Amino acid sequence: MKFKLTQTPGPTAPAGRLFTEKEQRKFIALALTFVVISGVMVWGIVTSQSEPKKPAEGEQASAQAESSLATPQFRTDELRKLVRDGSREERADIETPALAIALADARLYNWVHYDAMGGRELDAGVSAELLAAPDASRGRIVRLRGFVEELVSYEESPLLPAHFRGRLKLDDGTPVFVTFQTCVDYEFGAGDYVQVDGQFVKVLGREVAGAWLEAPLVVGPRARKSYPAMGKVTSLAKQDLDTNFGILNELASEERIEYWRVISYTRDADMTKVDWRSAPLLDKETMGKLSADPESFLGVPLRIPPCRVMDMWPEAQGENPARVKRLSVGWLSTAEWMRTPNPAILFATVQPVPDYKMGSDVTARGYFVHMRLYESRDLGQREAPVFVLAGMDPYETPRDGVFTRVLAIVSLSLLGLVGLFWMLLRRDSAKSRELDEELKRRRRERRTKATANA
Repeated sequence: MKFKLTQTPGPTAPAGRLFTEKEQRKFIALALTFVVISGVMVWGIVTSQSEPKKPAEGEQASAQAESSLATPQFRTDELRKLVRDGSREERADIETPALAIALADARLYNWVHYDAMGGRELDAGVSAELLAAPDASRGRIVRLRGFVEELVSYEESPLLPAHFRGRLKLDDGTPVFVTFQTCVDYEFGAGDYVQVDGQFVKVLGREVAGAWLEAPLVVGPRARKSYPAMGKVTSLAKQDLDTNFGILNELASEERIEYWRVISYTRDADMTKVDWRSAPLLDKETMGKLSADPESFLGVPLRIPPCRVMDMWPEAQGENPARVKRLSVGWLSTAEWMRTPNPAILFATVQPVPDYKMGSDVTARGYFVHMRLYESRDLGQREAPVFVLAGMDPYETPRDGVFTRVLAIVSLSLLGLVGLFWMLLRRDSAKSRELDEELKRRRRERRTKATANA
């Protein structure tokens, strides 16, 4: 049996044309789609390079969190009923029921409540306010920083828990009586510098060195180690930094006075007057020198080359001589440092910084302060230079423009091809119309001749 296959011819273009109407529409649709996709890609590249960074919001969010913090409710009204300090005899006595209430309320307080409860640093001015209007001031939160002049430990009794009573001399010389329950880290004594938060309870009078002394009595939960304020630091010299230099652990790093001196300097001094342009760049060679002889770089301004933020976070600070509440801390690294003993640096800055995140590219400037030990996930215990930064700036990594240029050339070429294709179609349509007219003319001529011959 034989089969005969017949071929059905497909659609053909009209006479004088290259493509059918359907084929022309397909070519035009494909060309327009490619142009739109290319345009979107070019627009995405351009906008990603010029997109501005969002402003910092970390400090604002932190402030909002503190403002919404639940605060303890002190029994101030009960204190006012129990406390008497109108006469010298009344000021010489501490009412046991009132002290029991104040110590119990103090256990509900933590230092994070200080700002939310309107706390104030006690000095001569605030002390005068408390002494002038003690009844109206009871329950006010104050912060004390000063040297211990006297401290006595009291054991637990049926009416009172174990506690300490003593006297402090504040930074400006103002005396204050203090009562608290615990000592943080170790038991303090005369000569130690401490910080105590607490509420004002009454005006207390005592015989001190043969003279009658009246001062505020502040009752708080605990005393912790602190440092005398170093004040404003507007100059920085190497001799202020090179004492007891060595490799430190995290705790020793935070307690180092020289560290806080540099922090204060970057906060108080005008950093725009530092000649950063002539400062050494912390490239591979300089990092190698710093690793070999770190002391020679103390107090020297350094420029941090373009590097990547490996991590960054805001960190609340404990007691420190710079009186800094928060620092931005983190890690920076760049490929150039990977071939040195210190592939990354640990930084801290008191300066406001944008909302950088892990992976952000930045440049920076600052001061090296010491080396610190840290535990690497893959390499074990390592050393890292610690820098106090005077500023950070976003860095736009130069992008390879070859792809953009090639894409632009392709897009322009495609537009040209679309235009050429359109011109060819128009020419094809014009020739087709001319051919139709010619055929019509010939048919008319034939009909005219046929009619004449007939």
